[in-house]
Amino acid sequence: VGVGDEANESAVVRFAAEEARRRGVPLEAVRAWRCPAHETTDHPLLAGEPARLHEKQAAEELEAAVQDVPADVRVRRRTVEGHARRVLVDASHEAGLLVVGAKRREGRFGLQLGHVAHAALHHSACPVAVVPHPARDA
Repeated sequence: VGVGDEANESAVVRFAAEEARRRGVPLEAVRAWRCPAHETTDHPLLAGEPARLHEKQAAEELEAAVQDVPADVRVRRRTVEGHARRVLVDASHEAGLLVVGAKRREGRFGLQLGHVAHAALHHSACPVAVVPHPARDA
């Protein structure tokens, strides 16, 4: 399951956990992260520090996202530096199912597919499940 930065993606993680339970496989939760170019530094004593902070934040967000996964589902947590689209498409090569979210907004028909869900649907090496979740402003 791809874990984004939306605080309300619990439906996505629940769906992925249930699928992992049904299939008898571990749930691999993946959180991509990036260090903005303007935060890098040329100072040798500080080199890598901004990246470590972003990776730490991604790991904390990932942990929060999977905290309610039932105890009988084994969870593998993985943070990867890079664009979420590339990270998840790469992960799909070793997965049986890739689960991503799509925003559902009040008063609008259908789902709003973002760049990540769109890339997953078009480039994944395995089947993709797109799970709707409420948008932040809904």
